Amino acid sequence: MILKQTKEYILQNKMIQPGSCVIAALSGGADSVCMLLLLKKLSRELDFTLEAVHVEHGIRGEESRKDAEFAMNLCKKLDITCHMHPVDVPVYAKRTGLGLEEAARILRYAAFEEEAGKYKADGQTVSVAVAHHQEDNAETVIFQMLRGSGVKGLTGIHPVSGKNSVTYIRPLLFASRADIEAYLKE
Repeated sequence: MILKQTKEYILQNKMIQPGSCVIAALSGGADSVCMLLLLKKLSRELDFTLEAVHVEHGIRGEESRKDAEFAMNLCKKLDITCHMHPVDVPVYAKRTGLGLEEAARILRYAAFEEEAGKYKADGQTVSVAVAHHQEDNAETVIFQMLRGSGVKGLTGIHPVSGKNSVTYIRPLLFASRADIEAYLKE
């Protein structure tokens, strides 16, 4: 069921162009693994190339390195190129005065932009897929309300957005965490 819904959501929101490249942000968590598996199944039908990028944040030591190994092994099993980006979030956070979460987000998106930039330089259409889902969207709206956002901020996460000349797509934004977990169990 979620496979069909994902395809419809991608088409409805014009997320992926035929012949383009999609780079899946793969953390190794349930959401990103589900997204990668679904995109892999849809890649031939929707005619796009699929690759992945994993950012190893340097925060959780051995556990973090195991996540990176899992991401690489999963991609190898699925015959998907995986680009590894090790970053040192604690050093960056200290140098910039940011919290770890914000520093990690900045470095993660910099890695996404670096990978996407390689394809843009060749003139290829590329987008970065991130695994935001319904609960992430609801959380964003609440956070924006608490910050005193205007009406624009209350719209939540958009299915397609651009930042620093990179197109970000969120093919699971329609799905609940329960949908994602059910698909993975299946």
